[in-house]
Amino acid sequence: MTEVAARYQALAASGGAIIAFIGICHETVGSTLFPWGPHFFGGPIPWNAVGILCFLYGLVSLAGSLRVIRVPVTLAALIGTLGGIGFTIFTAVAHNQFHVFALTIGFSSALTAYCFPKSGVILNMSTRSITSSRH
Repeated sequence: MTEVAARYQALAASGGAIIAFIGICHETVGSTLFPWGPHFFGGPIPWNAVGILCFLYGLVSLAGSLRVIRVPVTLAALIGTLGGIGFTIFTAVAHNQFHVFALTIGFSSALTAYCFPKSGVILNMSTRSITSSRH
């Protein structure tokens, strides 16, 4: 792996680490910052499930970016980008609040989606194998 490819891989992985940390923030201060949140999601169990899933999404994105597991990192990151930015807009319109954590998920996912393909990692979904496009 070249030095430039390694930098892109590190940036892609950092997006996953930030998202995992946001999952922890959701669990610790989310209901204080957004008191309407647990009710919106249908109670404390779905509310906590969202925080845990955010944490797991971050870990999977991190592990995929570092080639520890084989997952379609770019596709997941693009979905995360749309979800994060979409929820930021929803929160602003419906509740007149700025959801910095959702926006950070959107930007961190976008960082991963942009940098991961430039790291030279190619996931062949038909054979489930990882190859490097750069030597």
